[in-house]
Amino acid sequence: MIITGLTTHAIAVPLGTVFWMSREPYRTDSEIIVEVTTDEGITGYGQIHGRPMAEIVTILDNFTELITGMDALEHLAVWHKLFDVTTSRTREKMDPDLGQPHFGAGKRPQIMAAIAGIDIALWDIKGKALGLPIWKLLGAKNRPVSAYGSGGYYEQGESPLKVVDEMAGYVEAGYRAVKMKCGGLDVAGDLERISKVRESIGDAWLMIDANSAYTLEQATDAIQTFAEHDIFWFEEPLHWYDSARGLGRLATRTHVALASGESELHRWGIRDLVDLGGIRYMQFDCTRAGGVTEFLRVTAYAEMHGIMVAPHHDPQIHGHLVLAAPNGFAVETFPNPERDPLWTELYTKRPEIRSGMLHLSEDPGFGFDIDWRTVDRYRV
Repeated sequence: MIITGLTTHAIAVPLGTVFWMSREPYRTDSEIIVEVTTDEGITGYGQIHGRPMAEIVTILDNFTELITGMDALEHLAVWHKLFDVTTSRTREKMDPDLGQPHFGAGKRPQIMAAIAGIDIALWDIKGKALGLPIWKLLGAKNRPVSAYGSGGYYEQGESPLKVVDEMAGYVEAGYRAVKMKCGGLDVAGDLERISKVRESIGDAWLMIDANSAYTLEQATDAIQTFAEHDIFWFEEPLHWYDSARGLGRLATRTHVALASGESELHRWGIRDLVDLGGIRYMQFDCTRAGGVTEFLRVTAYAEMHGIMVAPHHDPQIHGHLVLAAPNGFAVETFPNPERDPLWTELYTKRPEIRSGMLHLSEDPGFGFDIDWRTVDRYRV
């Protein structure tokens, strides 16, 4: 089955309010859809949750020539050919008019995102060609997948305590685990938010996500302050430059489980988190980097070290992988349609979330269909 073409569709939905993480704002809900066609009429769809979108699309356009004519079922051969761009002279041939295209160090996150989109599309093709959903292709038996309701942002123009009713609403909708942001206020301000959320959600699991807000000493103070409110995990607490060894030191200072990995690009970064970071939950996002092929590698390494996997974002992709992983824990979902309008608008068919569980279908591939009217409406 020969690859005949690749088309990208970049979309961005303006949000009605600004949703702040600890340090960065979300103003749009965006996605890149990667469409790979074959000579047998089977089309696969990948999705990329990455930025900057324009640079990723440019790389995908350059990748088209590299993969056209390859066998769509040989996903490993395609993956390694594309990954070779980061270490070889191949990138110079991709666009000689650019002279020195600098697809090296400065573009590696974008390259890994482009590889992710193509790889996911090839797995979608493989499932469709065999008439199997990805979870079954990977050897799993279908069952509901545990999910948690993610949100709790600092909404611009709103009280920081708006999070209390939001988290309680997720529990009322059936979620037994919820996640909120921290690190956007001082410790006292966040403590008030966390303590009131704990009161509002009862004994539901409460995860907190710092989005890399703290130094090691700040994170130590924060988690020792928050821990009395029964924190299930402390996610990405440290600044980007000390995200492995620093995490390992933090792990010795708290009984609260540490979670990280969504910002990693490959198995070597995950290896360091596992070996040095003291994490108990690995959150590698295959729609940001590396695709399904790399996710299977990092999941296997995590399993050997007794670490559970709970990937970041895109449950329509990650649900299949969590279901098939012996150490699969849960998928992340965003129940607030104001924060994640694409979950509501982008699909004519997708997995369903009921009572805090993700339900996958028997449909081949990843089992979702795109609403192309939505794509055209929000196309960048």
